[in-house]
Amino acid sequence: MTGNTHLSLGVAAGAIAVGITGSGSDLGTAIGMVAVASLGSMLPDIDEDGSTLNNLLFRSIRFRSAALAIAGLIAVLLTLFQGLDLWVLFAGIYAMSVAFIPHRSFTHSFLSLAVVSWITYLADPTYTWAMAVGYLSHLLADACTTRGIPLLWPWKQRIGLRNLGIKIRTGETFDKVTGKVSMYGGCLALIWMFFEGASYDVFLHSAMEQLRSVKGLFG
Repeated sequence: MTGNTHLSLGVAAGAIAVGITGSGSDLGTAIGMVAVASLGSMLPDIDEDGSTLNNLLFRSIRFRSAALAIAGLIAVLLTLFQGLDLWVLFAGIYAMSVAFIPHRSFTHSFLSLAVVSWITYLADPTYTWAMAVGYLSHLLADACTTRGIPLLWPWKQRIGLRNLGIKIRTGETFDKVTGKVSMYGGCLALIWMFFEGASYDVFLHSAMEQLRSVKGLFG
C-alpha cells in the first residue's frame, strides 16, 4: 500500500483506539491517539529509505539509514548519561536495530508490533492501544499486496492474500479506494464520538457565558 493509504488507515485506527478506550470526551487525549496511531501506521516502513515517514524525519539527509542509526545511538547515550526514561533507551535500540535491515522483514511482523507497543506502554500507557492498532493496520494492509509480509518473523515465510490467490498491487484502484474510505470513515467516526455526549442545554449555557464574556470586554 502507498504511504498515503497507510496514513489514512492510521486515522481510522486512531478512531478505533478512541472508541476502545472511551476517550472521545477528552479532546486532547483523542487527538493524541489519532496522532500516535498515524505514526504507528507508518512506522513499519522505517526500514525503507524512501518511505513517507523517513521523508518526514530525514527530508534533507542523503543517507537516511545511517541517520536513523545515529539518532538511535544518541537516544541510547542520552539515556545512559542523562538518566532519561527507559523507553527512550529501548526506542534508540529499536532504531539502531532496524536502520539497515531489508525492507519488509522484521518491522513487518507481529514481533515488531509487540516491541513497539511495549515501548509505547513504557512511555505512556494511555496511547498503547493507539500505537498497536495503528501498527497493525499497516501490517494487515501490506498483507493484502502481492508480496505479502513475514508476519511470523523470524520465520521468513511471507503471508498474505496472495496465499489465497488474491493479488492486489500498490497504487491500484483498491489501494486508493481503501485510503479514501479509511480517511473519511475515520474522520466521521471521530466527529460522532466527539459530539456523542453533547447536550443542547450545555451548549446554550456555554454560548451565553461566552457572549457575556465578550460583552464584558466592551464594558
